[in-house]
Amino acid sequence: MTSKIQCPLCGKDAVQIRDRSEVYLINCQSCGNFQITRECLDDLPAEKKLRSQLIKVSAFTRYRTINKESVATLFISDPDSYSEGYSIQQVVDQFPSVPERKLKVLQNLKCLSKYWGDTVSIDRKDYAVFFPEANEEQPSLMMMRTLVEEGLVSGAVKFPTQLTVTEKGHSLLRELEATITTSPSPKAPALEETKTRTLLVQPSILEGLHPRVLEVAQKLFQDGHFRSAVLDTYVALDNDVQKKSHLPTTGKPLMDNAFSKNSPILKLSNAPDAQLGAMLLFSGAAMGVRNVLAHDQKANPSEQEALELLYFASTLFRRLDLAVNVEAEKLMEKISQLKFTLDGTESSLNCEKLRAYLAPSREYVDSALHRLCFLQILEIIKSGYFNDQNAGINLLLEWNAAIFDHITYDDHIELITYIYKAAGYTRPSQVAEGLIRDGFKPITKSLKLFQENLLFSTEVFREVLKKVWWEDAFFKSIVNYADLEFLVPFLNKVVDKEFELTPRDVNNLSYELNRAGRKGLEGLTDKIDKLNKKLNS
Repeated sequence: MTSKIQCPLCGKDAVQIRDRSEVYLINCQSCGNFQITRECLDDLPAEKKLRSQLIKVSAFTRYRTINKESVATLFISDPDSYSEGYSIQQVVDQFPSVPERKLKVLQNLKCLSKYWGDTVSIDRKDYAVFFPEANEEQPSLMMMRTLVEEGLVSGAVKFPTQLTVTEKGHSLLRELEATITTSPSPKAPALEETKTRTLLVQPSILEGLHPRVLEVAQKLFQDGHFRSAVLDTYVALDNDVQKKSHLPTTGKPLMDNAFSKNSPILKLSNAPDAQLGAMLLFSGAAMGVRNVLAHDQKANPSEQEALELLYFASTLFRRLDLAVNVEAEKLMEKISQLKFTLDGTESSLNCEKLRAYLAPSREYVDSALHRLCFLQILEIIKSGYFNDQNAGINLLLEWNAAIFDHITYDDHIELITYIYKAAGYTRPSQVAEGLIRDGFKPITKSLKLFQENLLFSTEVFREVLKKVWWEDAFFKSIVNYADLEFLVPFLNKVVDKEFELTPRDVNNLSYELNRAGRKGLEGLTDKIDKLNKKLNS
């Protein structure tokens, strides 16, 4: 039996195929093909500490799909001797190192190429191709930039983009294939392969460290300031635990209270002993590293000692990423249970319900919490009634600063799409209209991503138009208020017939261009007029 579902790994649209067994086959554009047990499908949403790590599983399943390896089956617990069975935790724990990931990404791009020298189209559904540690744009861009700078791949470092594996990239993979005949699975990584790959890529000794460690320590370490590199990193760890826990203390008291065995504020495990172990690790770092370096001027670690301490700090930062603030978790449960009446009669009440949780949510450094707040606001904006739309957009702008650091690329696109839609109704949202006239000034990042996405392909353009619904109002808005940086390439794509508009759409576009009479568009307006006459003669 086939049905449409949200992918359990990435949340995007996917197809589920099920026979009479307890195993489901999932086909997802982002994650590829994989099987998942019913137990795993049912229990995975409750595994909150794994949520931010699921992109690593997506990378694993997408790699196997692209490289035509056998389909993996995902379990929530130990798969025992199940053929090609892997637990979610197992895949996360054995996520490849940076040098290994570079080669896996290069292999992905090679296999996505139809022939030598082919250009591969990449968009944001393809994050998993780049083996990022987080489901965000920046880690994927960093990997893309590394491959381009090393001459292994050519193309623009951005999303969406088009990439080509260079001869140098193909040569590197040929060398590797000559040395390694089989691809390792997460169960048993081949030691010799790892050594060979490391020699070929020759990574920096700091590669693979947590981004926060690199941000603080990389320059200091490379300049030979080993003591400062380590001390500043452990001070940053202390500060980040403070921010996430909301505790005013520092050092050992902070770590003891934040990761307490019996009443933790930052929970890493439901098992008391595992939680105690986390507390001792963080407390030990505060006492044995941070305090020693802060108070003993004679403590000067060597390069090797500093490196080992930075890797220990990296481990702690990764654990901190996984830690769940129990108070934020309670807020999420309450916010997720909110129900709105979206018929235009209870706009104020809907916003007051949600506003009561927005102020406390602001206080937490928790991306899942902030994104949940955004999605609830977006639900109000999606209403078909202008009162709800006005209230939702105003509420979003009240909370602009914190919320936009934690939403996904698709969230940005969805937001701008529905603001354009809200401005197109017979009784439009005045707040949406004002935002469009002002060039989306408070949320220009979302607008830029929307425009970049719109220009990517005909398919994407048609999909956006379908969601916006009110095409006439949309063309009027972009002709009058969009910046020329977007409008010129958009009109060129229409003129060159890369974007195939209906005769009616071209007629509307021609009318709005002539009516607006914007400077810098005279030549393109003439070309659109000629296209209009040709299509509507």
